[in-house]
Amino acid sequence: MLRDKALTRRGPAVAGSARRLVVAVMVVGVTALLAPEAFAAAPPIPGSPLDAYREHVPYDMGVHKIARLAAIIAYVLMVATVVLGVMLRLRFMQRAVNRATFYGAHMTLALSAMIFGGIHGLTFLYQPIWRIGWAQLTLPFLGGVQRVPVGMGILGTELAIAVACSVWLQNRLGYHRWLRIHQFAYASFALIWLHIFLVHPEPRHLNLVAVGIAAGAGTVLVAFLIRLFPSRSRLRQRAFPSGAGATR
Repeated sequence: MLRDKALTRRGPAVAGSARRLVVAVMVVGVTALLAPEAFAAAPPIPGSPLDAYREHVPYDMGVHKIARLAAIIAYVLMVATVVLGVMLRLRFMQRAVNRATFYGAHMTLALSAMIFGGIHGLTFLYQPIWRIGWAQLTLPFLGGVQRVPVGMGILGTELAIAVACSVWLQNRLGYHRWLRIHQFAYASFALIWLHIFLVHPEPRHLNLVAVGIAAGAGTVLVAFLIRLFPSRSRLRQRAFPSGAGATR
């Protein structure tokens, strides 16, 4: 009798648990079905073609492809410029390649990177959704669409131009003082990398472009650490440039 009463008492509790379980399953199912619509209802990326479509603003996909291609080429050239600059400074492969050749290649890569970076920036004058004019293109953090990431890109590019122009002042500044100014190229790269990483979600997802951007940043980081902490053999070569240190 007592066992039957216990079973009759557990009956409503089990039924209530079953109802709650069914309701939970139904809620999860409905949420899963409506999830794509919820993601579709999320606001588009500022400055994207979808944003232009929702704002009823014309968007030129040809200009978009030119901007993207110019940005990728500029990034590759910028990584090559930094790496070659470190090799030039630490005198890597100086016996195989003439130093003047290294210097010319370094300057050519730097100039090419700035040219493609400038092309990338100029293309946004022809995308109305970005609301960028000449003032917003030359003064950092003045634009309205993605003001901080775009401002980082503009500031990094202008800092790179200032570092490049300091070459003409090397004789007036002195080599060591000019070298301190030239090292701002690392800060320029960091600003431009932040611009690339923040302005669009593509570099934050696993794809070919993201892998390339990460590989370039890793290469520059390794080059910077090698430049910051030179090996003992390099320090010995600086102390004994005639080769006396090698005989010890």
